[in-house]
Amino acid sequence: MKNYSKGIRTLLMTGIIVLLLFPIAVLFNTSLKTYSQITQWPPTWFEKPLLWQNYMEVLFGDKSIARPFLNSIQISLASMVVCIAIGILAAYAVSRYEFAGRRTFLKIVIITQMFTSVILVNPMYVIFRNLGLLDTKISLIISSAASSLPMTIWLLYSYFSQIPKSYEEASWIDGCNKIQAIRYIILPLAFPGIITAGLFSFIMSWGDLVYAKAFILSPKLRTISLYLTDFRELYKTSWETQMAACVIAVIPPFILFMIIQKYLVRGMVSDGVKS
Repeated sequence: MKNYSKGIRTLLMTGIIVLLLFPIAVLFNTSLKTYSQITQWPPTWFEKPLLWQNYMEVLFGDKSIARPFLNSIQISLASMVVCIAIGILAAYAVSRYEFAGRRTFLKIVIITQMFTSVILVNPMYVIFRNLGLLDTKISLIISSAASSLPMTIWLLYSYFSQIPKSYEEASWIDGCNKIQAIRYIILPLAFPGIITAGLFSFIMSWGDLVYAKAFILSPKLRTISLYLTDFRELYKTSWETQMAACVIAVIPPFILFMIIQKYLVRGMVSDGVKS
């Protein structure tokens, strides 16, 4: 009976994995075809010859994604740094200090995460227009950071709350001040949470389309998500080059996740910390 249940769970998990990977397989398969091969029925899988020139076209052709790609890298990294910096300060204050309105603040933080970019884009547009920040990378950095910051604070708050205050008190006895205790004790222990929050904010900024479409007018400032819409013409969508561009656009979040995935599963550690 135990083996039977284990087999069912394995079969179920395999089915879920296949369903998750199927869109990726379709994406990659489409990127290696001609337009006529894509529209034919029944569809084929990885029909030879594989058209790797589709990737060369989106990298070095007339519709090169090189500049939008770099723009998205800069904006996403800047947004991630802003979210982590502000999130650490806010989460530490809420988790370590008792003050009036503390619980209300936490409720407001989680409630603001419910407002989507579609709702926030219009008031943000008015603010950036009055400040003269429209059609700048700063507008996208601020808007992306603002959308990701509530979840960043909540994630870091949950990690900081799990770290006993006795760790900091022990460091104070050893001669550390509060800043040193945060740097050498709190941040290393909360590092998995910081990595998780940073990855979340990076992906949110990388995939943003609403803010980019509303705030950016200059072609040289377009992001990768906004540029992917340019493959759609009046009577035709160049699916083969659009899918090739999508594959390339997936690479930075994938590489970032592979680099830091070991930290995502790291639990609370206390090696070298006096208790």
